[in-house]
Amino acid sequence: MKKLLTLLLSFISLISLQACMNKDFVVIVPAPEKIAIAPFNQPTTNGQLLAGYIPQNQNYIDEQTLEKYNKILQHKLSQTHRHYIFLSSNDLNITIKKDSKNRPNVLATWAYLAQKAGAEYIIVPQILDHQEKQGKDRDVTMPARLVTDYYLIKVIHPETKSTDGFLQARSHYKEKSFIQVNVSGEDYITPRQHKNIVEFVEESINKMIYEFHLTLN
Repeated sequence: MKKLLTLLLSFISLISLQACMNKDFVVIVPAPEKIAIAPFNQPTTNGQLLAGYIPQNQNYIDEQTLEKYNKILQHKLSQTHRHYIFLSSNDLNITIKKDSKNRPNVLATWAYLAQKAGAEYIIVPQILDHQEKQGKDRDVTMPARLVTDYYLIKVIHPETKSTDGFLQARSHYKEKSFIQVNVSGEDYITPRQHKNIVEFVEESINKMIYEFHLTLN
């Protein structure tokens, strides 16, 4: 995974990818379609982003924590009753692919990974900012902080019919708060600020599932 993310640095263009977004496009994936699920990854440079920006003083997420989040993601998606193909970090150890115009292209690379797995779509989860709650019980000194993006990419572009990929939708989640001081000069900590970061990860996944209309009735 690190190899792929490093290769993305030189080739991704934020402006061109955002131009691929069609705001009028209805985010509904037909039930028979197969959806590849990339593992959680953490961009560390702007060149690895599909959108957004890298926060200052970004905290590194260890592989064990990412794996825990991947298991949560897999469990929640399995409850939507769709056909998913879950990729591993080893699946991401490839070189950047070129698009139909022979240009190195990160979007085409994600589309390639989906197509290689036999899927028509791929969901790419990225964590931009991540900080666990500091303190225990009621002695919270810093609330948990989380910023995530989930991207729904269609392998076949609906207009050009190429396999360059189409950035169909983005689900953005942001949880950031600061401890306030009440009129008595004491810290006022809300119930939400007592939550551990894993609860916010779960919220972000639930939000993505809802916005991408993944749950089948």
